[in-house]
Amino acid sequence: MADILSQSQIDQLLNSLTRNEEPEAAAAVSSELDKKVKEYDFRSPKLFTREQMKLLFGIYENYARIVSSQMTGILQTYTLVEILEVEEQKYYEFSNALPDSVLLSVIDFPVHGDDDEENFMFLDMAKDIGFCTVDKLLGGIGRPLEEDRDYTEIELSILEHFMRGIVATMKNVWFDYIEVTPRLTKLETNSRILQGIAPDDNVVIVSMSITVNETQGRMNICIPASTLDVIFKMRAAQSKRNAKKENIEMETQRKRNIMGNIYDTDLEMRGILGTVLVPAREVISLGIGDVIRLDKMEDSMVELTVEESVWFKGEVGTHNKKLAIEIKECLRGGKDS
Repeated sequence: MADILSQSQIDQLLNSLTRNEEPEAAAAVSSELDKKVKEYDFRSPKLFTREQMKLLFGIYENYARIVSSQMTGILQTYTLVEILEVEEQKYYEFSNALPDSVLLSVIDFPVHGDDDEENFMFLDMAKDIGFCTVDKLLGGIGRPLEEDRDYTEIELSILEHFMRGIVATMKNVWFDYIEVTPRLTKLETNSRILQGIAPDDNVVIVSMSITVNETQGRMNICIPASTLDVIFKMRAAQSKRNAKKENIEMETQRKRNIMGNIYDTDLEMRGILGTVLVPAREVISLGIGDVIRLDKMEDSMVELTVEESVWFKGEVGTHNKKLAIEIKECLRGGKDS
């Protein structure tokens, strides 16, 4: 029979295990905190909510899939475009991270229904991807350029036509949210001459990775806060109009349902020739041939009652060998009999 441990031995064993695991557990927790916790700068507060950033992430995640298929068809080789992150930062952080020589597309981004024509954004594509694209479009195997140089005029013309298609595709992913017509304004190769955004202005950076064959690079979309403000305001107004329209349609349908149920309701209609008060003793003594004198003249119109209210007046006649009343007068809203 195996020896049974005493309580003190069990306590010593548990303590030794706890002491050995504590450093590893603390290190794991610290590592998790380092990954998830990010410092917040209260001197430059964020302008956009987490929900708005998630919305942009979803839009450009769809855009990445579409561009991936589009580039695969144009370059005739497998191309993978994946979204990495959507982050809000200062414009100077984005500008300082750009090299002096870039392939930067300036995009005009008009929002339908907005009078401001200054809505724009930037799209930066890595030079490796740019030279790889040119090489593939000119019949090569799609290799990036080994030496670091600027684009030639011919290469820029080819890339401008290529980027116009990439930019125009952006309209499709925004269609479900708001109507926009993005178009490429120009290509810039010098990041230091860009104007239109102050260094301290907030921007949202959408980062994507592009893989063409074995060539990898990044594509960044820089959206100024002023453009996003217009987009979100227009979308909120459109959502409000859609909600109001939906409420009107629901109210209209509700009235139709109510009236439909009312139309199927059975109502009793009676034609009253006239009325008279008769003592009970006379009613009992009535017989065949007796005459009851009513309170109306012979040529008076007959009252038609719906339930207990008088709605119409008419004249007695026949129709298809049956007694009938021809309506001569309508009493709007009914009249109590």
